[in-house]
Amino acid sequence: MLISIAIDFHQADVATREHFHLSEERLTQLYRTARSEIVTEAALISTCNRTELYAWVDGDDPTLIDRAVRTLARRWMRTRAEGDQLLQAATRRVGIDAARHVVRIAAGLESQVLGDGQILGQLKAAYKRASRGHSAGPVLHRLFETALRAGKRVQTETSLTTGRNSIGAEAAITANQRFGNLENARCLLVGAGKTGARAAKQLHKLGARDLVIVNRTFETAQELAKFVGGRAAPFETRHVEAAMADVVIVATGSEVPVITTEGLARGREACAATGYALLLMDLSLPRNIDPAVAEQPGITLVDLDTLHQPILTAETMRRDAAPLAADICESEISSFMEWVANMPARDAIKPLRTALEDVARREVAFAAKDAGIAERTASRIVAKLLAGPMAALRRAVQRGEPLDAQAMMLLEMFSPAAAPAPRAVRPARTAAPKPAVVAEHVPPPPVAPPERRPSTVLSPEQFT
Repeated sequence: MLISIAIDFHQADVATREHFHLSEERLTQLYRTARSEIVTEAALISTCNRTELYAWVDGDDPTLIDRAVRTLARRWMRTRAEGDQLLQAATRRVGIDAARHVVRIAAGLESQVLGDGQILGQLKAAYKRASRGHSAGPVLHRLFETALRAGKRVQTETSLTTGRNSIGAEAAITANQRFGNLENARCLLVGAGKTGARAAKQLHKLGARDLVIVNRTFETAQELAKFVGGRAAPFETRHVEAAMADVVIVATGSEVPVITTEGLARGREACAATGYALLLMDLSLPRNIDPAVAEQPGITLVDLDTLHQPILTAETMRRDAAPLAADICESEISSFMEWVANMPARDAIKPLRTALEDVARREVAFAAKDAGIAERTASRIVAKLLAGPMAALRRAVQRGEPLDAQAMMLLEMFSPAAAPAPRAVRPARTAAPKPAVVAEHVPPPPVAPPERRPSTVLSPEQFT
C-alpha cells in the first residue's frame, strides 16, 4: 500500500515547515533507516513549500499501515516525541490519494504558484536522490515516472505553465509593484540557482538596470550577471551590498541565515544607510534572512507566507487551464493504479517469464552468435508468448479471484528455487558373483584297492 506523510504550505507556515525540514545529511540517514520488514521503499520530496515522504508498505491492514506511519515519523525526526509532533502537523494519505497528490504536484496543481514551472525539476531531483540512496523500489520508480510524465504532458498540452509561474518571478513582480519603477532601484540577488535566476531575469524584464548578483561560487554569479547586464560581487560582501541596495532577494539552499541582524546592522552603519527604506524578500526554506532584521528601522521583510497573497492574484491567469491539467493527471493516475492492481498477476507469472527468457536467450544466442541480439529477441518472444496468460491473470485479478493456486502452480513448475535437485546417477548394475556353496565335509568313500590278478609264471619252456 502506498502511503505519504506531508508537511506543506496549505497547513503549515514557514516556521513549522522549517522545523521539519531535512538537511542533506539527515536525508541520507533517513534513507538508510527508513526501510524495514513492512516498509520496503521510501522517497522524500523537499522544496521551499513542502517536505513529503512517500513509502510502500508491504500490506494493506490498517494497523500495519498506522505502525508504518509512526515508524517513519520517528525516523524522520529521530525521537518518538518529535515524531508525534510531526504527525500532529502532517497530512497522511493512503493509496490512490497519495498517488493523486504526487502526480498533481508534478503538474503544478498543488504549488503555491499554480503551474509552477520549477516543481517538475525539483521532483526529478528528489527521484534521483532516492534512486541514488537505493531506497526507491519498483513501485516508487513507477510512481515518479508516472508523475513526471504527467507534468510534461501538462506543460506541453495545456497553458497552465505559461506566463509568470515561479516564486522568483512573482517576487520580482511584487518588488516592482511596491516601488512602482525599478529603473532607479539597486537590486541585490543573493543566490544564483534556478529561483534566483528567474528572479534576476524578471527584474531585468521589468526595467531594473542596477543588478548585483552574489553567490558562493563567484563564477556562477558572473555568468548570471553577464546575462542580465548586472555585476557580480563576492559572497563575503553580501551585507555591505545589501546595505546599499533598495531591494534584496535571497534564494539560496543554506541551512542557516546568510543575512544576519548583526551583519546587516554593521553594513548599514558603515554605509551610513541606517533608517533608509530596504525591501528584503526571503524565498528560501529554511529561511535565509534572520527574521529579527525586521526590527531595524526602515526594513520591510517579505517571506514565503507574505508572498502568498500576491501570488493568488497571478493564479487567476492559469485557472482556466487547471481542469484540463487535472484530467491529464487522472488519466495517468488510473494507469498507475491499474499497474499496482496487476502486481499479483506479474508476480505469479514471473517464474514462467524467467524460465522462458532463459531458454529463448540461450537458443537465440546459439543461432545468432550475438548476446545483444539474443537479449532483445528473447524479450520480444517471451512478451508475445505471455500476452495471453498475463491477460488471463489480469482478468482474474479484476474479478477478485485469488491467484494463490495459479501462482503456486507456476512457482512449482518454473521457479529455479522450486526445481527438484537432480538425482544422483546410480552406477550400472553388475552381476554379483554367486556365493560359493560350501558343502558339508563328507569323507570320501573308501576306495577299494584294485583287484590283483594272479600272476602267471612262465616256465622256460613256455618262454622259448
